[in-house]
Amino acid sequence: MNETDITRQQKTTASTCKVCGESAQYSYYGAIVCRSCKVFFRRNILKKSTPLRCDYDGNCEININNRRICTYCRLTKCFAVGMTSDLIRGPQTAKHRKAESRSSTVTALARINEASLIPTVNLLRADQSTLSVDQWNQISNIVHCFDTYSGFAFVENFVKEQDTLPLKSRFKYSSVSNFFTSVMTSVQLVFEKNRDFLSLSAHDRNTLLHHTVEYTTGVGVASMLCQVQLFANPSFFNSAELIFRPPAVASFVRLIDQLDPDVSVVKLMCAILSFMTSRYTTYSSTVTANLSDVIAVIRIQDMYGDLVWRYLLYKYNYRDAVLRFFNLIKCFFLINDSIAEAYETRKYADMINSIIESTEETGTCQN
Repeated sequence: MNETDITRQQKTTASTCKVCGESAQYSYYGAIVCRSCKVFFRRNILKKSTPLRCDYDGNCEININNRRICTYCRLTKCFAVGMTSDLIRGPQTAKHRKAESRSSTVTALARINEASLIPTVNLLRADQSTLSVDQWNQISNIVHCFDTYSGFAFVENFVKEQDTLPLKSRFKYSSVSNFFTSVMTSVQLVFEKNRDFLSLSAHDRNTLLHHTVEYTTGVGVASMLCQVQLFANPSFFNSAELIFRPPAVASFVRLIDQLDPDVSVVKLMCAILSFMTSRYTTYSSTVTANLSDVIAVIRIQDMYGDLVWRYLLYKYNYRDAVLRFFNLIKCFFLINDSIAEAYETRKYADMINSIIESTEETGTCQN
């Protein structure tokens, strides 16, 4: 620990972080928290930036899976559990340190307290579209459903387990192959729990499953791998190339790099993909079924597209909203390329068939 980061840490028995629930052993800045939340708190206390805001009226639940989503609610919870900037110390004199600490706390709290005013003022000044309470609830439900069922905890546990192995034993072909099958199956569960999906007929649910499973699992997995940076590991990268072929992995990595850094946008994008009525063209002896109520499916897809656009206008200026929406379209083409390349291998086709069979066995697509 260096001179600029003296935290007065105290060793405790094995416990959990009071902010996000991850395992924690030390008290940082007045509360038992994990190292991630300790770094987050210090960075935001010392930061002099624009006021924070929450897109969900300050009601975000902070846990290990979604702690990076809302800075406003995470920082608010840090203060609520007893963390204090008085314990952030540096090389300054005691007098200057105390004054600086008070100033940092006031700044951080001001960024939180002013947050509720900023979106309304910005929307009125820019004459942007607003989101109704029902639309905010829809966005919240989509994000919550993804956080609950996507299997991000499984991804983190996989990385931790591999890190405990000897270097030569990490990210072997079999473990990486099983990892992709498991995480893709978990991601698909997100869309099986979607209320709009469940509102459709059994025939249309089954048809959408066959039409969109490659897209939903592809973007969903890409979003999680982007957060843990697994493709930066050479061993994982090499095993992935053996499973899916180098061209498919290259396309998938381009997709990861292209994804919007706003994870809520990516989750909404996945929701749109789960109701796609068109797909890439492949040559198959199997006759694909048509939707019985294509209008209902298109209506849901349009509703999600409208949610994304309104959310972008709410959170960003008009120019940035246009650029980010255009970027989503680019991502659609990238996932298309990635799927087409991956289907050149039997392994990928087997994974997709396994997910479809597993979903059909659960009865989600049945009456």
